[in-house]
Amino acid sequence: MTYPAGDISDGLSFDPGTSLLMSGEAPPVRERVLDATAEGLREGETVLLITADRSAERIVDALDDRGGVDPARVGIVDVTNDKGATEVEGVQVSQLSSPSDLTGISLEFAKHLERFESAGQADRVRVGLLSVSTLMMYGELQTVFRFLHVFTSRIRSAELFGLFALHPDMHDDKATNTVRAIFDAEATITGDGVDLRGTGYADA
Repeated sequence: MTYPAGDISDGLSFDPGTSLLMSGEAPPVRERVLDATAEGLREGETVLLITADRSAERIVDALDDRGGVDPARVGIVDVTNDKGATEVEGVQVSQLSSPSDLTGISLEFAKHLERFESAGQADRVRVGLLSVSTLMMYGELQTVFRFLHVFTSRIRSAELFGLFALHPDMHDDKATNTVRAIFDAEATITGDGVDLRGTGYADA
């Protein structure tokens, strides 16, 4: 069963295990990732968000604005060094001190998945990462590349659906193209809409 993504483009859906890179300027891409994440909640899926750009509180508020949050089906890994709460409106939050802590991100991601599995809510999980660009600002390119390669492999093997924000204007072409190579598909967000290319999706 595919993951519907009508909030990205009408009639669009993605195969389980697909990792989608959403690229463009920060504000519209962030909004699109949050739209697509909230769509998962409306579809009865479980959502796991890794945020290096916005605090957990702001993420929960954004999801609330998009239709509400079921705390049992949401987990957040907050690496903004916000030092906020470990729970926001019932949503469990893992707090890390820096976007450079890629090992910590992997460990907390795994803990949330284990929690979902124990609750019988891990059959359909939508994962969002805001943003790849922030991870690249705090870490060496090859280190971030290896992290994303392993991370997307986990999404593929577990048949999850990954949504990753990237802002190409923050990086040189070499860095952007290195990261692009990891993902199954890319949706470029522009003022005119969405330009989609790659594999793992169907557009009605």
